[in-house]
Amino acid sequence: MKINESYKEKLKNWYESYKPILKNWLYGIAFYLIPFIIGYLAFSFVLSDNILHTDVDSARYMLSALIQSEAAIVALVVTLSLVAVQLAAQSYSARVIEVFRKAPDLWILMGIYGIAIFYGLGVLKMIENPQVGRLSNLEGQIAFSYYLGVFAFVALVPYMWKMFEMLKPSTVINMLAIKITKQNILSAIGEETIDKKFLPIIDVENDPILPVIDIVRSALMKYDYETVKDGLRAIGESTVYIFENETIKNNEDEKISKYLFDHLTRVGRLAASKKDEESTFEVTINICKIGIIAAKLKLPDSTWHAAESLGLVGMVAAEQKLINAIRWITFSLEKVGIAATEQNLEATWVAEALGWIGEVTAQQKLKNATVDAVKTLEKVGKIAAKQKLEYTTNISIKSLEKIGMTSGEQGLDYVISKASSALVEVGKAAHAQKFEDDVVTQKVVDVLNEFIKISDERKYKWAKKDTEDYLKNYLKKINEEKPI
Repeated sequence: MKINESYKEKLKNWYESYKPILKNWLYGIAFYLIPFIIGYLAFSFVLSDNILHTDVDSARYMLSALIQSEAAIVALVVTLSLVAVQLAAQSYSARVIEVFRKAPDLWILMGIYGIAIFYGLGVLKMIENPQVGRLSNLEGQIAFSYYLGVFAFVALVPYMWKMFEMLKPSTVINMLAIKITKQNILSAIGEETIDKKFLPIIDVENDPILPVIDIVRSALMKYDYETVKDGLRAIGESTVYIFENETIKNNEDEKISKYLFDHLTRVGRLAASKKDEESTFEVTINICKIGIIAAKLKLPDSTWHAAESLGLVGMVAAEQKLINAIRWITFSLEKVGIAATEQNLEATWVAEALGWIGEVTAQQKLKNATVDAVKTLEKVGKIAAKQKLEYTTNISIKSLEKIGMTSGEQGLDYVISKASSALVEVGKAAHAQKFEDDVVTQKVVDVLNEFIKISDERKYKWAKKDTEDYLKNYLKKINEEKPI
């Protein structure tokens, strides 16, 4: 019984793997076969035996010329098709050769020409000199051979149309994206034991996302924004489909999320390092979309990997001073953080990532970008506190501390004031939830005192005054709410 179930499972997996290929072949055969049948019926209806009178010598000459022309055309078509495939491989990735190899059109066209040529040769061999007159005894066969030749020539039109369509990057990407399934992803992820720890090992040959990533990287180097957009959206849509329509187990969540976001992070960091804001924006959108879906489905590993990925891309964007990209990454982290906390998931990596970005923007003296990170941390911290997610609340406070201290060292006194305000708001929200201990409250007080100290040392008059006022009001609020 177990053997039968195992066999059925393997058969099902085989069918799912080859289903797109079988579908393409059936569609391709129908695409050429239906017009062939309709054309032959029309041909048979128009031409009757009364008008099929072919001279033997003329038939031999015509069939010979037809066969030679068919052979020359198929050789030319195959040669040009291979050249087109080679150029596509050089432009995008060598992996696209597999796409063209599995596409049915070239093989079907070669089959059509093969049948036409060998059928014509057979008819040519069977033609004999008649006993009376010069008329052939194979009128129907000769006429059908002519029809095959005409159909073979006509078949070049849809074939060339499809070939032009396949040379478009978006078409190749869509065909490659079909292979991005849960089964294929898990099959590509192996494990290796090193010091009793399991490390993921990716099978490059069977990696379903890598061919698309190769095309995206190649397009990035050429500033081909349309191809970058198509590739990233194909990956994003395929991943969202997997999350929404497949059952993801805990161990599968960790494997899939790490595998996926490692790819997207590398692309995002490459785009940011090349100061390509548009491509960085596309990467951010797709990571954010996947992260939000993962949070709503309560997939913790995918959610924190999405936040980590955004943070790593955001750090490179901050180093390159890509203001718009930083703003979008910060906004995306806010969306992922809110989605996670609303599902009672700890959003610690969101707070960590915002801290990374805020520190780098402060080091680069990007005041507005740093303030955006502070404001987002305030929102995430307050929502986490209201949901009683103490760990996320603490990480938000620590990130605000890092940003504030770094800003103080870089002369951004305005940011210190904003960080102090954010700390107080997060502290109030945490105190209102009455956490088990008073660590959060004490931490906020300690950080505010640190801000006052650095403001005093650096002669930040207004920042010191604002922070002292925030601390005073915060302590007053806490003391008022203490039980008598």
